[in-house]
Amino acid sequence: MTALEVIATILAVLVLVKISVVLVNPGLWMKKVAAPIFDNPPLATAVYAGLTIVVGYFVFASLTIVEVAAVMAFTALLMGLGMLPYAKPFLKIAEEMAANRSELLRNAWLPIVIWVGISLWVLSTVFA
Repeated sequence: MTALEVIATILAVLVLVKISVVLVNPGLWMKKVAAPIFDNPPLATAVYAGLTIVVGYFVFASLTIVEVAAVMAFTALLMGLGMLPYAKPFLKIAEEMAANRSELLRNAWLPIVIWVGISLWVLSTVFA
């Protein structure tokens, strides 16, 4: 099994477990999984960043940046589709975030840098 197959298998199992738990008892998922992760943002950031680096290493070793960006577009659309039923609360949060630009940039600088870097990499690859 290749590294990408291992990563995809782990994702598939986690998705099926999450959906099963949420369908049976959504509060259990929130209490036992989501809350412990998000109650400690520095630890969650370190874990997410570490996993991003490890998974990214294997993904970028196997796929081109254009292929990765196409999958990211698909994933973003799928996530957006999943969030549409919750548009009003998300818009309220987005308004609160936009009200304080310096706080937004302080809190979201890392993903912004990553998205800009990937976008520039894609454009330089496509138009090279």
